Amino acid sequence: MELIKGKVDEMAKDLGAPCLLTLCMIVKNERENLPRCLASAQPYVDEIIVVDTGSNDGTQEIAAAYGANIRYFKWCDDFAAARNYSISQATGNWILVLDADEELVVTKNELREQLSSQSEVLAYSLIRTEVNGQEGMTPLYTPRLFRNLPELKYVNRFHEQLQYQNQSIQLHLIGHIQSPIILHYGYAEQQVLQKNLTRNIPILESIRKKEGLSLMLLYCLAGMYNATQQPEQAQECYVEAFERLLPNLIAGNSPEDFKFVPSLLFTLAGQSLQQKDYETARLLCQRGLEWYPNFPPINYITGFTLIELGFPLAALAYFEKCLLLGQEGSYYKGEPFEFSFTTTEAACGMGAAYMAMNQLQEAKNAFELALSFDTSCTVAKHNLDRLGEILAS
Repeated sequence: MELIKGKVDEMAKDLGAPCLLTLCMIVKNERENLPRCLASAQPYVDEIIVVDTGSNDGTQEIAAAYGANIRYFKWCDDFAAARNYSISQATGNWILVLDADEELVVTKNELREQLSSQSEVLAYSLIRTEVNGQEGMTPLYTPRLFRNLPELKYVNRFHEQLQYQNQSIQLHLIGHIQSPIILHYGYAEQQVLQKNLTRNIPILESIRKKEGLSLMLLYCLAGMYNATQQPEQAQECYVEAFERLLPNLIAGNSPEDFKFVPSLLFTLAGQSLQQKDYETARLLCQRGLEWYPNFPPINYITGFTLIELGFPLAALAYFEKCLLLGQEGSYYKGEPFEFSFTTTEAACGMGAAYMAMNQLQEAKNAFELALSFDTSCTVAKHNLDRLGEILAS
């Protein structure tokens, strides 16, 4: 830590300021989004670096109007390379990274005080929430604010990740702040589909053939194939991911490449349950609970696996844990998930378990709880209608 502090102090002395913040971006044809992003961040940063990778829609002129230093990078299907070039141009002690379809929202203007503190953290995670398209998702905590150190670099050609000295940043060196937050607007559905077909899928398949994909990227590729109506290709990705995970599932040791593994386990367990492959579903749930006990979707799918196996009483404990995790906010925050797993879905699961035990009044109470979370829940309404008829007779 003394080495880090010494480097930061030396940079501050050279620049004549105790804290200087640089915004770094990589963009291409972002005429529609860029003004909103730059306007939101400009009051809070001292320098703006915009690296253009081949725009022809006037993006550079917009960046210049906001006082950005514009640099150019020849696109090479490598997001980490472009990102590293952008941060290499920064002169600030700290770097803030945003994408053009994002907006910075500062609720408490204490950013400079935070960065000027004597904290030894290397990076801060900011909360990133979806504005459109993913309502009901929990926020993503992502390290977007970090020290300007040569040892901090991005890796991975796609879904680039920040590392320190070529390793994942240790958790105790990552701080968490509630302000600012990042709003993610995303792109229109047709734009996303087009990017998946013409850019994202080809990049990922190229990496897959040359060096193989991480579990996270396999999961992402499967999602892109599903989104572009290519279910067979998606299933090939899931099969490959399961085969990669199998040694870990048997041995019981969590994979080192853990990003989005919880969601992958949930998806694979759900598929196994649909195929009535209860042995595989049980194994996936068991390891998921060992590795990520506070991830609500894993608890949820475990509950339904137990119902299918004939243990509805045991299933109740997992649905109740989902509710508790939501109430306490103590759920795993390493990746987003649908918050309804801690409310409506969990309550419906309890209702299903009680119905399997023929405890109809308790089932009725559970489905009414589900409706208290979401008055339009069709599953709860349908089951309450059934229960009403049964109880009346």
